[in-house]
Amino acid sequence: MNDSKSSSTEKRDYLTAVLHAVVLLGIGVAAVKYLNGEEVIRAFETFNYRVAPFILLLSTSFLLLKGVRFALLMEPFRENLPWIVSFKAYVAGQAATLLPGGIAARAGLMKQVNVPVAKSSVAIAFSSIIDQFYFVLGSLLAALWFPVARIPALITLGGITAVLLILLIPVARRWLARAADWLAAKLHIQEKWHTFLQAVPQVFTWRIMGLSLGLTLVAFAAEVTALDLATRGVGLELSYPTVLLGFFLPTMLGRILPLPGGVGITEASMVGILAAVSDADPNQLAAAVAVFRVGAIFFQAFLGAIVYFTLWKGAEEVAVR
Repeated sequence: MNDSKSSSTEKRDYLTAVLHAVVLLGIGVAAVKYLNGEEVIRAFETFNYRVAPFILLLSTSFLLLKGVRFALLMEPFRENLPWIVSFKAYVAGQAATLLPGGIAARAGLMKQVNVPVAKSSVAIAFSSIIDQFYFVLGSLLAALWFPVARIPALITLGGITAVLLILLIPVARRWLARAADWLAAKLHIQEKWHTFLQAVPQVFTWRIMGLSLGLTLVAFAAEVTALDLATRGVGLELSYPTVLLGFFLPTMLGRILPLPGGVGITEASMVGILAAVSDADPNQLAAAVAVFRVGAIFFQAFLGAIVYFTLWKGAEEVAVR
């Protein structure tokens, strides 16, 4: 019995040490990437700082709204835990998402409060799925405003529709299920995979999905507004369809490619797309994007690290109810 308790304590201590490390590394990556470089220094020199507090406020709102959404998605699995625990776990894990596989830190945080990884993974997966839904929808709607982008947008929409129609076919769903079971067996995670599947219907309800979609819409509206303010801060006035396309499409590309936080790809794509669909100066756009990403990435990672090291109590969250 004592050996079992000792082993459990050792695992918990190891998990805590790993979480400490990934949060610190994440904030370090954010600082190196987003507080250094010529484009960032140039942006700070030319930027109108009167709009900076509003950008930081909007970025904070984005992170907090996503935290509330995660707490909502975790609702079926947290049993007697207060919703604030799930909320803090989401925010506290923000810095870790800038590392490869860092999104798993949120599952580790929930494991500290005795929520199985297979169940917290459902909430994490639905968070990503809902985000991707809005990335695709926002990109397609914004692209329709620009003649050069309409045909590719319609082709993309057709491809997505085709995939959805295929998923509606029972035979296709059964084939995909068998393929997933085979892969889970190869990876020796069948039990976790089946637990994950059993937990999905608990989250996929009209109430939880409806509220989650609403929260995400408001969160993304805050981020788009922050990007608009960043462009205005360097003296640009872009149309809202341009800002929408410049936000959704590059962010979606950054999420799809295997780069934590879309580092590098997102910034370059934002500048390139905004320059392609407007007559704005690329140098001004680079400055605006640099400021926006400082607020959207570094500041959010910084807030997450503060929450992790000051408010997150780990295993003690269970006892502090």
